[in-house]
Amino acid sequence: MSLFDAVKAGDLERLEALLAGGADPNPFDAEGRTPLVLAAEQGEEALVRGLLAHGADPSLPDRMGETALTKAAAHGHGRIASLLYPLASRDEQDMARALLQVGTDFFTQPRAQAPESEGLRHKLATAGAYVTGKIGGGTERLERMQRAEKNAKKP
Repeated sequence: MSLFDAVKAGDLERLEALLAGGADPNPFDAEGRTPLVLAAEQGEEALVRGLLAHGADPSLPDRMGETALTKAAAHGHGRIASLLYPLASRDEQDMARALLQVGTDFFTQPRAQAPESEGLRHKLATAGAYVTGKIGGGTERLERMQRAEKNAKKP
C-alpha cells in the first residue's frame, strides 16, 4: 500500500506506519498531487495533521498550481484550511480567503464583514486562470470562483 492508497482509504494507522517506516511524505501521483494535497482535497483532517507532522511540504502545488490550502478551501474544508493557512504564501492565503469568502482575518471575521470586493475575487480567479492557461492548463480555477460567486448570491 502506498501513501496515496492510505489517504484514499482514510487509513491514518497505515499512513502513520508508512511514514514511520521512512516513506517520503512528498511523492507525486499521476495528476501531480502529493498525499497532502489529496488529503486536504478529501477533507481528511487527521491525515493532513499526520502528513504535516512527518514533513509533508504544504507549498508543493499540483499540476493546476493549487496547493493543499487552495484545495481545502475550494472544497469547503475550513478546519483544514485553518491548519494550512499559516504555512502558506500570501498569494495562497488570499486565494483561500476568496474561495472561503471570508475577510482578512481568516479565523474570526464573518463573511458579511469581508472587506474584499467581489471584483477582487473575480480578478484573482481571472489572474489564476490566465497563468494556468499560459502554462498549458485549463480554466478550472476561474470556473470554480464563478460558481462560488454565483452560489454566494443565492439567498
